[in-house]
Amino acid sequence: MLKRKKFLFMYLVAIVVIFACNLPGGAPPETEEPDLELTITALANQAAQATTGNTSPQETATPEFTPTPGATSTPSVPQVSVSTNTNCRVGPGVVYDLVDSLLIGQTAEVVGKNSGVPNYWVIKRINGSGTCWLWGEYATVSGNTSNLPEYPVPPTPTPSPTPTATATATPSAPAPVTNVTMDMACPNAIHSGTLKWEDKSNNEDGFNIYINNTLVASIPANSNSYIVAIAPGGPFLPGIASKFEVEAFNGAGKAAKVSVAKGCP
Repeated sequence: MLKRKKFLFMYLVAIVVIFACNLPGGAPPETEEPDLELTITALANQAAQATTGNTSPQETATPEFTPTPGATSTPSVPQVSVSTNTNCRVGPGVVYDLVDSLLIGQTAEVVGKNSGVPNYWVIKRINGSGTCWLWGEYATVSGNTSNLPEYPVPPTPTPSPTPTATATATPSAPAPVTNVTMDMACPNAIHSGTLKWEDKSNNEDGFNIYINNTLVASIPANSNSYIVAIAPGGPFLPGIASKFEVEAFNGAGKAAKVSVAKGCP
């Protein structure tokens, strides 16, 4: 640029000298001296325009418009997902049968609602046909739900009656017998005779008969006598009594023994 200005300046000086030499003799007429700095600047601009061949300002490129990505479009069909595996029933509540479930990572189409039950959504079943009611506690719904149809709440199912367990009586041991007697056949040395008693229970399985602390027989329930043919441990001396005992029993235990002492004179 400096060389170009120097060249133009020299070019202008040469022109002035030539014009001065061609003037007629005598003193040149007095004219207004041009502003040398302005002239040099003008000539420099003309030279620059001639060099570039472009007299109009350079056009600045218009930056290309890049559209800003918009927000994700709202789906036209409402969808639901859950943050916790959630049951789906035939109605809004645990009293209704469980027919399906929505697991974490799954989505389902929302097809209805009930304004009176705001925490449930009616969705298309994931595992099967038809619809079910999804609990909304852990649900996230995307899409416009304002136009969803209102679904009526199904009738509450009538619970099946739970059979009442029949109380089973705890088995207990039978009651002891009463009024034990021994009819001895005397005089003899074998202590034979008939042992009798009163049965005071209705749950015995039988009776045990003891003579002098030795079990000699077990007889059926509801008995009230036993014939003693011969007492073990004999013969017995006259005047010595033997001990006769009756004991009621069943699967729960034994009643207290009831005894009577009897002998021949």
